[in-house]
Amino acid sequence: MIWSAPFFKKLFLPNGALSSLVFKFNLPGTVSEVTHKPLVLTLNIIGQTGTAILLTIIITILMSKKVNFKDAGRLFGVTFKELWLPVLTICFILAISKITTYGGLSAAMGQGIAKAGNVFPVLSPILGWIGVFMTGSVVNNNSLFAPIQASVAQQIGTSGSLLVSANTVGGVAAKLISPQSIAIATAAVKQVGKESELLKMTLKYSVCLLIFICIWTFILSLL
Repeated sequence: MIWSAPFFKKLFLPNGALSSLVFKFNLPGTVSEVTHKPLVLTLNIIGQTGTAILLTIIITILMSKKVNFKDAGRLFGVTFKELWLPVLTICFILAISKITTYGGLSAAMGQGIAKAGNVFPVLSPILGWIGVFMTGSVVNNNSLFAPIQASVAQQIGTSGSLLVSANTVGGVAAKLISPQSIAIATAAVKQVGKESELLKMTLKYSVCLLIFICIWTFILSLL
């Protein structure tokens, strides 16, 4: 809660009390706009949510009588072995999203999709739904498609916040049928091999929820 509080985030703003802990790197060969000004990569290590989680783990180990740093190291090794590939995948997806955004690809795709006109708010959640079904992650979906949604919103004259939110909510509906989510669910309850049965059960709920989101998004776009 502290890490997400506005007063804590203000500490890392320029001239803030902890602004010296924010590192900035110039990326040669890149620009944030059509000028000769270099793009600056800001790395706020202390203010990241992951740092808060790490500190919580360390404090928990220090206060716990059942868990020590040796056990924590072993668990970290097991977790890293299981998750290194998904983490690497996320890194590549985020890299692709940055390339599409700074390279103008998101804007170009947005201009093409904007030809759907005022009907696009109906399709907006579907784009997020497809994104999460393919990637298995709402974060990855937003990284890839949120800039496109914002670009389309600007082209058709509707709220960018609405379409980006629709992209997120539509993606959440796809978590019910995401292959990654289904695999995790069946493994958690020791029902490996019954993924198809679970997909058949959740598909109808996911589609019904998606239809409702599409209709509601279109109604909000008319207000």
